[in-house]
Amino acid sequence: MGIKENSLEFATGEQKEGVTPVESTLGSFELRSISKAFLPLLLIVCAFASSALAHSLFVVTRLSDAVAVIDDSTDQITTRIPVGDAPVRISMSPDRLKAYVSNDTSATVSVLDTVALTTTATIRVGPHPQESAVTPDGGRLFLVHQATPTVTVIDTETNSVITNVVIGGHQAKDILFTLDGRFSYVANYTQAAVNVIDTATYQVRTIPTGAGPRRLAISPAGDRVFVTNNGADSVSAIDTQTQQVIATIPVGHKPRGIAITPSGDAIYVGNVQSGTVSIIDSSTLTVIDTVPVGTKPWEVIITEDGTLAFVSSSVAGDVSVIDTATREVIQTLVTGSGSFFSAINPDGTKFYVSNTNDTTVSVIDIPSLTVLDVIPDVGSYPFDMAFGP
Repeated sequence: MGIKENSLEFATGEQKEGVTPVESTLGSFELRSISKAFLPLLLIVCAFASSALAHSLFVVTRLSDAVAVIDDSTDQITTRIPVGDAPVRISMSPDRLKAYVSNDTSATVSVLDTVALTTTATIRVGPHPQESAVTPDGGRLFLVHQATPTVTVIDTETNSVITNVVIGGHQAKDILFTLDGRFSYVANYTQAAVNVIDTATYQVRTIPTGAGPRRLAISPAGDRVFVTNNGADSVSAIDTQTQQVIATIPVGHKPRGIAITPSGDAIYVGNVQSGTVSIIDSSTLTVIDTVPVGTKPWEVIITEDGTLAFVSSSVAGDVSVIDTATREVIQTLVTGSGSFFSAINPDGTKFYVSNTNDTTVSVIDIPSLTVLDVIPDVGSYPFDMAFGP
């Protein structure tokens, strides 16, 4: 307020009672000096605030043996972190300060510091490690394998293997935890079952499902787990209290990707061979709509507000956007060859998809539903992705 008053005085030739022109000039000079002195500090604070709003996207590049890191404020690659041979999947700790990368060929897990952007440990595990998940308390990593009938449990503090839990089969495909972390659910593809591991005792319960269980999703309330049965054209609904299948829901051909609305009212299932998305009503556990999308839809992601479902289709090389209120495709966006894994940034403003047959990642602006950018030279065979801090 004082600066405005002084400026007005000099502009009009008026002055306050008891203040001489010299005093007024000195006061103005002091204010300007203080402003100049604090300007660099102000710029630093602004720059820090801007950088604090940015988030890092970690993209596994399978044939480059690295993880590319993308700044979502600029959509530029900031660095590439070397990992093991043929990295395939990535998972984050609950606080997103650590990332765990499964290296298929080298049979290791690389532990990444997502702030320092370095590899802090390499853990030797069994052959062909694949999907993994960290317990809700952050204390352990559970890891499935493609070639052994086990789930490896790793202490995240010491980066050492605690145990290998025998589940049977040799192609476990997915893993998640109940909301309280008491049980982990494993989609056991070759066993046609979902294994439930007691995380306190490591005892295993086996729940028969349809053939080829592939992907898992848990309801927001944590009372049900849904699994896509890729070989049976169905979805199994499991009650987490009784640990029993309560419904088997017919869907399209070769279901894989699955996502549940934040309200829990609907389950979206991508049918790879049918080129459709089946929408299941969670109260009746029946399909209420089938939406045509691109060829070979692999993954489904729903926005945090529940208004949009994004479906990436690998052969079509596009992303279909479904309005969850009308259950219709409102936009089809051309991305790149082999569009597969995807992620929404923490701000909910951008959708990223890896183009596995290219070396690119496409960026979609969610408010306008337009392709903002295609990030080049991410690495050979960009695959799984996850956001860090």
